[in-house]
Amino acid sequence: MSKTVFFNIPAQGHINPALPVVRELVQRGETIICVNTEDTRAAHEATGATFIAYPHIPTMEGLINNAGGGNLADNALELVKIAEFIMPWVLELLEREKPDTVLFDSLASWGRQAANKLGIPGAASISTFVITPSSMPPVPPLTLLNMLGSIVVRMPAYWQTAWRMRQKFGVKGVGLAGALSNTGAMNIVYTSSKFQPASEKLGSTYKFVGPSLAERKDDSGFPFEAITGSPVVYISLGTINNDNLDFYRQCFEAFGHHPAQFILSAGKRTDINALGTIPANFIVRNFVPQLEILKRVDVFVTHGGMNSVHEGLYYNVPLIVIPQQLEQGLVAQQVVNHGAGVALANNAPFGQTTAPMLRAALEQVLAQKAQYHAAAVLLGESLRAAGGYQRAAGELIAFGQQHSIER
Repeated sequence: MSKTVFFNIPAQGHINPALPVVRELVQRGETIICVNTEDTRAAHEATGATFIAYPHIPTMEGLINNAGGGNLADNALELVKIAEFIMPWVLELLEREKPDTVLFDSLASWGRQAANKLGIPGAASISTFVITPSSMPPVPPLTLLNMLGSIVVRMPAYWQTAWRMRQKFGVKGVGLAGALSNTGAMNIVYTSSKFQPASEKLGSTYKFVGPSLAERKDDSGFPFEAITGSPVVYISLGTINNDNLDFYRQCFEAFGHHPAQFILSAGKRTDINALGTIPANFIVRNFVPQLEILKRVDVFVTHGGMNSVHEGLYYNVPLIVIPQQLEQGLVAQQVVNHGAGVALANNAPFGQTTAPMLRAALEQVLAQKAQYHAAAVLLGESLRAAGGYQRAAGELIAFGQQHSIER
């Protein structure tokens, strides 16, 4: 049995896939130390793992809250600065704990850099698509030009930070773009090779384990008995950019007189009373048990977050994807490429919809429901067959054993 230190970031899209893996590793007798911000302690300790909180990182909360709307180059530079700020603490932690392996989220470059410096085998936890020069999906030219321009402008600040880290800590830089896509000697990727763009161009170090789904405790009190309509449409913008009152009102305008029944997850920060009159064919809650809802619906209107899209496809639900940022736009394009749904506003500025656009998209999916459902089933089968958190745990244990022998 081995000891692993796991560095993650405090974003639900990165925590949720990892928790079932951590729980499975603990149940198989592995020693796991999870490192994240203090407010995530309870969720991590519930897995049986040991938890250590990061020291206070002033910019971390703002970075995570702004991840959906921020400039990617800004986010990457901020992650590099966080790595510089926290590196002495990370190195001290690893030298004290002496783990056999380090697991790090693809955005937690400090875990990769510290593991490399200390000669500890490192694996990555990747909750997005793997983005490399060979696997990069097509990006609209204007979007790509703006992104490259943003990177060039921020390169001097990056090189100054990377130089200081080499001088002070002896760690290698990860590159500004690399700050968003750190990889290791092995990489746990929470999608299927079928859904990953250009997966055939990626090597054997990438383990496509599919979505890491486990039963979740439901104390929401959601009135499942009130789901009486047909078809049923579920609407959610995820956990970050979900306080979009204008979008929710567009949904009321688009669907308020539609014969379908709608379930709207408005997010914990949304004042539902501020939405005005809620149409009779809507059930609106600040939070809903998403997995249970997806088992009961015909169409899922989503922001295109990787976890949400996976969950919808896992239950064979056709999708209407309304990306809020570039990463979600790439996910939306894959949904379209596989014929499992449609995408709206899939270019900068992202998320710009109208009530007529929403209604037309739903009518299109419902009119060709059999076709979209069949495509969703094929992707769902690939996700279910990938192995999930059980396979991820097995791969990580094998990785630790292999490198234990080599060391």
